[in-house]
Amino acid sequence: MGSATPLAALQRSKALKQANRVRSARATLKRALGDGRRTAADVISDPPAIARAMTVNQVLLSQRGWGPARCGRALRSASVPERKELGSLTERQRRVLLMTLDVFADVNHVRIHELRSF
Repeated sequence: MGSATPLAALQRSKALKQANRVRSARATLKRALGDGRRTAADVISDPPAIARAMTVNQVLLSQRGWGPARCGRALRSASVPERKELGSLTERQRRVLLMTLDVFADVNHVRIHELRSF
């Protein structure tokens, strides 16, 4: 096959630049989630444009202290599939997920020895 036409090369270059911008913006968002400058609830309730194609699982895993097990439990509790994209959440799914995150946040503040006293 011959070399790409100048138009195809320009389109490819623009697409690569856009993909790099999206990756960079998502990495910035994940760092903000990891260091506590943003909350998953904030991102889920009103996702920025660059986050709408991210999965809910990616957002939850970006939080400090959230691993696959905790994410799986939270998503199962909210009846939201792990691969569900933020932009495709229904209003009901979004509301239930936010309530579930509130419950998980409350539970995380209780220490094991405090639970034993009940």
